Amino acid sequence: MANKLLCCEILRTEIEQLLKGKNVEIHYLEAGLHADLKKLEHSIKTTLENIGNDKDVLLGFGTMCHPEMELIAANYGKNTLQAKNCIEMLLGDKLKELDAQSRTFYITSGWLENWRKIFIEQLKWDSIDARQNFGFYDRILLLDTGLSPLEDEQILEFFEYTQVPIEIMPIDLDNLRNLLFANLD
Repeated sequence: MANKLLCCEILRTEIEQLLKGKNVEIHYLEAGLHADLKKLEHSIKTTLENIGNDKDVLLGFGTMCHPEMELIAANYGKNTLQAKNCIEMLLGDKLKELDAQSRTFYITSGWLENWRKIFIEQLKWDSIDARQNFGFYDRILLLDTGLSPLEDEQILEFFEYTQVPIEIMPIDLDNLRNLLFANLD
């Protein structure tokens, strides 16, 4: 079992809530690195080398955050969380049910805080790019764990950028808790 976690900062609030009081050393990588796969891979490898390449490090990334995530983990003798991405980490099997309802783009409060960095700075999407890319979706579903305040102004700014209706859905942390505790001491 691991007692170190290397993960994306997008779920920082949720992870810190779940691991409060636990003897787990957490290392975060910048949100949105999956927008540049070489940068993500380099950051993971560099951080693993810096924190010690022992067996007690869990990679808290989804298997789809990088197309070779499982290979990267295997090459370092690490495990990953058994989820495709941060959204599946939170929703688990409920994701399929929600996907069946409509074409949905999912965000968390972490995504809402970092959307400019991810879409504008890293992906270089202007408002036209945003509308073209988000135009496929019927809705944006903001997953609300209740841990971070959701500011109306932030939601409105993201809506203005995407031009896609945003719905808020309260969720619990049960699935993420189960994933983490199955792999951590």
